[in-house]
Amino acid sequence: MAKYKSEILKVSFKLMTSSIKDEEIEKLDALVNERAKGGWELVTYSFMGEAGSLGRGILVTFKKE
Repeated sequence: MAKYKSEILKVSFKLMTSSIKDEEIEKLDALVNERAKGGWELVTYSFMGEAGSLGRGILVTFKKE
């Protein structure tokens, strides 16, 4: 049976803007690569705008068999 794990990666950019910085992409790559070392596979991601107290972030979900 597969296990799933979701995390929020905090980001400073807004959706639909050109303000995405290389550092933001590097943070996402680092998270995905770190989880892959532990056997987790990226399943999906979703941008979260100013959602209450959460702020902006990318909700990422990983799967592990």
